Amino acid sequence: MPRPSFEQARRHFPNRYTMEHVPAWARRRPIDEGGTLDKYYAPQFRTDREWYEHTIFPGETKHPFDRHHCYTTGQTWPLGQWLDQPFSPTAH
Repeated sequence: MPRPSFEQARRHFPNRYTMEHVPAWARRRPIDEGGTLDKYYAPQFRTDREWYEHTIFPGETKHPFDRHHCYTTGQTWPLGQWLDQPFSPTAH
């Protein structure tokens, strides 16, 4: 399977977390072993394009997962890895 286009990747992989795209899971605090952490996840990349350039998609060489998941590395964490409140694109 060839690498998806940028637009195809954006449509098929809605769980990416960038300053342009906030998935539902990012609005909740992560659960740790003892309860709920006091922080929220931060965007992994500034833009969707940056996410795309750091992602391996199903069918590509070195893709470690099944055909339903992409694999992202090299997160830039433009706001740091944790936030005190859920990220809002309109606030930045």
